[in-house]
Amino acid sequence: MKSVSQADLSWLPKQLAHDLRDSGKLAELLTHSLKGGGKRIRPALTLLSGKFYNYNLDYLLPMATAVEIMHTATLVHDDAIDDSSVRRGRPTINKVWDDDKAILLGDYLFAKAGELTATTQNLQVIKLFSQTLMTITSGELAQSFDAFNPEQTRQHYLHRIVSKTA
Repeated sequence: MKSVSQADLSWLPKQLAHDLRDSGKLAELLTHSLKGGGKRIRPALTLLSGKFYNYNLDYLLPMATAVEIMHTATLVHDDAIDDSSVRRGRPTINKVWDDDKAILLGDYLFAKAGELTATTQNLQVIKLFSQTLMTITSGELAQSFDAFNPEQTRQHYLHRIVSKTA
């Protein structure tokens, strides 16, 4: 099996810019959210998992992009929820603009990731994407209700953390 190298991921920044192109104020938010970089481990794992099977790159690349966009959306929402001011050495969306814009940008990114997932034309993949998003959201909600609950069990805490990271 071939490993996934940085060269395999060299397409990602250009693909993200293409898939998230827009004009006006939304473009500013999108550009800011993408400049943070990151390790891009999720699209690398998506590509690597595709190499285990007889895959179609026309479906695998949009799916890898969708996974990275979904991850970016969770970070944008997390920063607004946690009132974070810096991520990866840069001011967060919610600090440069405000929480409302951060939440709406996160929602837009989730929708875009869903649209890219739909290009696979595979109902199992689309369903798994939706279930993953629901798991992440339920983990965030659980954290919001139980973050400072001294009565929560260790098992409940660990389940919440696993759910947040899906």
